[in-house]
Amino acid sequence: MPDVTPKILVVEPDPDAVEILVAALSYRLDAQLTCVADAESCLDTDMIEPHDLVITETILPDAHGMELAEQLLALRKRPIILLADEPDLDDAIEAMRLGVRDLFPKPFAVGELVESAERALRGHQIHHQHAVKYRRMRDLVRRVIHERRSLNKRVELICRDLVGAQRRLVHRVLEVEQAQPSADS
Repeated sequence: MPDVTPKILVVEPDPDAVEILVAALSYRLDAQLTCVADAESCLDTDMIEPHDLVITETILPDAHGMELAEQLLALRKRPIILLADEPDLDDAIEAMRLGVRDLFPKPFAVGELVESAERALRGHQIHHQHAVKYRRMRDLVRRVIHERRSLNKRVELICRDLVGAQRRLVHRVLEVEQAQPSADS
């Protein structure tokens, strides 16, 4: 995704936390940030304009962050970072099961969160580039196979025409030989 600004969606109901996240992410990352306060707004926003990374609080006014992460990942694969007040081992296991990139306990180290976001965006970018290359390669292979089949059909038709022409020639030669009186008689 060269020359494409990554899009980060921040889902956080606390305005102070949003301010801290926006300041830190804006300072370190060249990304377009969108901030919403609840899961419904997050899903609506992401449906209209998909984001490359989602950073979400686990306790939202209208849903749990794990449920939101599952819904977002069902829409489109991308890294998700969860922020939790007091995550326990079950939360960490559930996050891993869902495919969440990171789970940060609050209060979190802003620098570590930004570094995680950078790594996530870089990994997402590399994954996207590989997916594009794979898709192009698959299309190329399909075209080559199609052209090869088409060429094989044409070669088969030419071979049939040659065999038919040879048969006609052999019959013609035999007719000519039978029509000419033999020199021995």
